[in-house]
Amino acid sequence: MERVDAAKARAARLRALLERLAFFLGFLAGGIWFFLCSAAGLLALLVTHGSRNNVFLFARFFCGGVVRLMGWRIDVDAAKLSGSRPCVFVSNHQSIMDLLVYGAIVPRRTVAVGKREISKIPLFGWFFRASGNLVIERGNSEAAREMLAAAARRLKEEGVSVWFMPEGTRNAGRELLPFKTGAFRLAAAAGVPVVPVVAAPLDAIVDTERFRSRRGRLAVRVLGPITVGGEEEAIAAAARETRDRMQRELEALISESPAR
Repeated sequence: MERVDAAKARAARLRALLERLAFFLGFLAGGIWFFLCSAAGLLALLVTHGSRNNVFLFARFFCGGVVRLMGWRIDVDAAKLSGSRPCVFVSNHQSIMDLLVYGAIVPRRTVAVGKREISKIPLFGWFFRASGNLVIERGNSEAAREMLAAAARRLKEEGVSVWFMPEGTRNAGRELLPFKTGAFRLAAAAGVPVVPVVAAPLDAIVDTERFRSRRGRLAVRVLGPITVGGEEEAIAAAARETRDRMQRELEALISESPAR
């Protein structure tokens, strides 16, 4: 019995070592790939004169490339994602790693909302802004209103979708934070639905606290669209309803996930 326990302990240590090695090698390779894709994206913008499809191509090449490199498989109904557009996607935000997950599945003609700090990242920040993604300045309510008004015009005129993370910050907990209402105000102004997207806990594939990455499957669920009325009360109600539906789906995904 002691020999069996010792063998299991050695196997666990070896697995932890290999997962940490995979994490750091993936981080290094992903960093190099990130700057190469950013440079290629800027070049593509010059050649195509700012085509919105460049956002999709960058996401699929960079994020999809890293996801394949790490051996992650994203289980999502792609038809639901593509069939919902134009819309405002809202998703949970567990860590910086879920940007890779969402980037690997984002449908065509979809732009993202990012903090102003993103635009300061060499190459990528320039590409992010120039390719039509939206930059929001936290703490500046007037600038935020102007950004939402511009985004609403683009939704109506160009038929693009916008991807939001309404918790407003990373949250690895099992309970979603209260949702900010910007995404819902945008949906109401543009006359499009909100489509919730829920990713299962990321520890199925990566543990950023212990610097470990493992091959595996991550479930991502696309929920039915939610219509948002234009009144303040309707916007707040839509935010609460969306959060409640996403919380229930997250709890279902947690119950389905194998214990680690």
